[in-house]
Parts: sequence; structure tokens; C-alpha cells
Amino acid sequence: MKSYQLVFRALSSLLLFLLLMGCKNQPDNNPVIPRQTHGIIPLPLVIELQEGSLVVDKNSVLVNNNQFLPAVKVLEDAFDLALVSAITKSETQSSGVNIRFIADSSLTGDGYQIIVSSTGIDIKAKTPVAGYYAAQSLRQMIWKSSGGEKKDSLALKCLKISDAPKYAWRGFHLDVSRHFFTKEYVMEIIDWLAFYKLNKLHLHLTDDQGWRVQIDQFPLLTEIGAWRTFNNLDSICIEKAKSNPYYQIDPRFIKTVNGQQVYGGFYTKQDIRDIIDYATAHYIDVVPEIDMPGHMSAAIRAYPFLSCTDSAGWGNEFSYPICPCREDVIDFSRRVWDEIADLFPYSVVHIGSDEVEKNTWETSTDCQNFMNQHNLTDLKEIQNYFVTQMQEHLEAKGKTVVAWDDVIDGSVDANLIMMYWREWLPDSPERCAQNGNRIILTPWDHFYISSPHTNQNLENLYTFDAEKKYSAAVNEKVIGLQSCVWTEEIPSENMFEYLVFPRLQALSEVCWSPARDWYSFKTRMESHFQYMNLKNIHYRKPGWAN
Repeated sequence: MKSYQLVFRALSSLLLFLLLMGCKNQPDNNPVIPRQTHGIIPLPLVIELQEGSLVVDKNSVLVNNNQFLPAVKVLEDAFDLALVSAITKSETQSSGVNIRFIADSSLTGDGYQIIVSSTGIDIKAKTPVAGYYAAQSLRQMIWKSSGGEKKDSLALKCLKISDAPKYAWRGFHLDVSRHFFTKEYVMEIIDWLAFYKLNKLHLHLTDDQGWRVQIDQFPLLTEIGAWRTFNNLDSICIEKAKSNPYYQIDPRFIKTVNGQQVYGGFYTKQDIRDIIDYATAHYIDVVPEIDMPGHMSAAIRAYPFLSCTDSAGWGNEFSYPICPCREDVIDFSRRVWDEIADLFPYSVVHIGSDEVEKNTWETSTDCQNFMNQHNLTDLKEIQNYFVTQMQEHLEAKGKTVVAWDDVIDGSVDANLIMMYWREWLPDSPERCAQNGNRIILTPWDHFYISSPHTNQNLENLYTFDAEKKYSAAVNEKVIGLQSCVWTEEIPSENMFEYLVFPRLQALSEVCWSPARDWYSFKTRMESHFQYMNLKNIHYRKPGWAN
């Protein structure tokens, strides 16, 4: 049916040219997207439908390929879920229907092709990660063909898919400080990120409410800093739980100390290694964030010397920061990052540096002396001095450093990657670009998916278009997009899922697909709701869903 095509054939050669350009930002060519699809999210670059269909059953052969072992495993599991009798897996091809991976050096970056013909399926990719992405697309086609039921055979429409991501950085941020999640649940989240071709997991490991990672040199960070008495946000959750059980605080993270209930938890270094190993097996990089110099109350409670006041406290808007005017505080910060840098193998780390209230610096004798010594005239220069110290220390260890875009309000190095979130400051991306910084976009009004969930903000996320919203100079510096989940009012896995799904699916398409269509997305989501039902995900069902 020609009306079923996702892209007119006349556009195919142009879009394939874009595919070969790799992961750079693609121009908006406004290809026509008809209403019927194959249920693939994120939407591939080109899908050309052919005549006929392919029947896959237990006699079909999934050909093993050592170069693409994780991708082969994805398809093996997909067919096991959809077929009554397992598909045959073999080291060699058969004379019948074969599903095989082919290394194709003509493809670039993470681009791949899937060719479904009446005789078999060829999956072409240059690299293992590209083959893995292809397997995820085919996995979704298999699921949709099964209709959510095990069958003796599946009929897959003959087609050719040519695909590649729009952005190289396709990120998901998880705050585990405000409320905690087990290592096992983080791995479940990784499964979903992989299913939708997201490739960065940004772990917000520390904040005022809790320190969540083991640091051997400073054991009190987890002995004291990982635990808190119930705060005002916990009280909000407790009140809301009276009418909505999703707000019930997970009892696994509550214990009694000296007759008082405290909330908390942390990841051991082995837990972190397990998370990293699991993410790596799914081609996802784990980005650690240790938020400094603000949002450090948990650390200050454990080590009061870190604050200019020798105590944790709260200013007009935000908590007391650490005191970067003292060398022992700088030394503490470097030593923490030494352990984090050794623990996390990925080359990118995040130093936070947002929402720093500087009142305690203004009244500190140490900071007054520090400013005089370094000829500084503005408190912002203290923050940027600290950022520079951490950046230089981490770059000497081979790391690339990310910070929230708050730091562009001062003087920063062009090698720092800026994570833009302050949507009420629309000139911030321009200033970052003018300074030469690469940019990851996560503007809060679109990408903070822990906000109250409505049909409107789901569509708001899905229709985000950086190329229309920002200048060419900014888009030239944009390396990707990222959503953020902040967990002040997410005390349970159920609430996490209710707020995140189906926003996660929308995010994946914004990050991956140069052409999008809201109606098409809603149509494709039908089989994904069924899949989430199978996996017992407590998602919010939009008003338009069946």
C-alpha cells in the first residue's frame, strides 16, 4: 500500500546521503510521514516498503556473528518472546530463511540498514553498536507483528530501513540523591534506555539531601551524608500518599538510628562497577555528577570544615556551599574526584556548579583574603576559580568536564561542555556558543520530565526543535539533548515510571529522528503501551491512548 510508506521514494536518495554524514545534526527536510508505520521508536531516517512479506518460524535461522554478539542476543530474545517454538540459532546459514548481520564498511558512525525480503533479513552495520541499534528496531517490529502473543510464525512486511541518529549525545539524567533507587532498578532503567537507543546515563550522585557513592578516603560521606531525617519534601510525599500510593516512601531506604527514623542509602564501589558493566554491555556510557561547590549539605554534615561557617545551613534560596577559598577544601574536592575518575571509565564527568549561593563567601575572612590575594573583584570569580581548578585536575586525568550553564555567568574555559537548563535565560546558549563551548540542551520547560505529567507537556517535549529555537551558531555547538529526572517528589519506582513513561519514548525520538510527526508517534505508541503492560510499567496513559 503506497499510502503506508514513511517517506516518498523521491526523497530516499537525499535522506540516504544524510545518513552517510554520520551523527552530526541533520537539516530539517520535512519529509512526508504517512500515518501508518511499523511501530519503531525512535522513527528511522528512511523506511521503504516493498511488495510481499517474510514468514519467520522455528525453522528460520538466526545466524550467529561474533562481531555482533549483543545484537544477536537481542534478536534471539525478541523471537523467544514472540514465537511458540524458539527460532533456530546457528553458526552457518541454511537454505531457507536466514536472519544475518553483515559488516558493511560503507556505512558510517552509528548508521545501519535492515533489509527484509521474502527470503530473509539482512542487517548491515559497520560497528557493533550500530548493529545493536538495528537489532532494537527489528525487535520492536517483531513485537508489533506478534500482537503481544506467542505465535507459531510471524509475518514481517518486506522493507528497507536506512537509519542513523541525529545527535551523538542522547542522554537521560537520574537524580538518586533526593530519593534513592537500587542498583537493580537502575539496571532496569538501562534496559529501557537501550530499547530506545539512548546512550548516556547521567547519574546525579550527590546533593543536599544525600551522598550516594562510596569514597574510601572520606567514609563519613556515606556513614553520615547518605542519611537524613525526613525533610519537607518527604512530608509532601507522605501527605500525597494518603490519596495516591505511588507517593509512599520506599521502606527499604528507611532505618531507625537512636530512636529516630532516617532515610538514605548509597552505592558501594562494587555497585557502581556493576552498573557500569551492565550499561557498557548495552552501549550506554555512565556520566557521574558530583555537584560542587553548591548543593553540598550532605558532605558538609559529614565534614563541617568544608563550609565557610563550619556547618551546613540555608541561605536566601539555596544551601551553604563549600568554601573554595581554603586549600584544604580544594584538596578534599580533588581527592573525591580522584576516586570518582578512577571508578568511572567513561571520559566525560559532570562537576555540577549550579545554584551557588555566595553569601557565606561574602562574609568569610578566608574568602576576603583569597580575593585580595588573587586580585578578584566579584564573588562569581571565586566560583569560576573553583571550576577551573576542578577542570584542570580532571583534564590531567584524561577527562572531559561538563557543568551546568550557570558557570557561563563568569569566565570559563572553552573546553568545558555546557549543559543548558535555565530556559528563562534564552541568551545563555548564545553566550556559551560565543565562548566556544559545546552544548548539551536540557531546557527545563521541555526536558525536565519529573514535572507533573500532562498531554500538553508530552507534546511539548516531542515537538521540541533546536534548529528552529536557536541560532545557527548555537546549533553548530550542540552535541545532543538530555532529559532530567529530579526526584524530590519521586519516592518510589511506581511514581518514577508514571512520570517518565511515555515521555521516555518521546525523548528518544527527539534525540534520534530528524523528521517527526505527532500523529505518527501516537500511532506507533500503541504497541509500546502493550509492551510496557507486559513489563509491568506503571506508566501514565495519555488521553489519546486506546
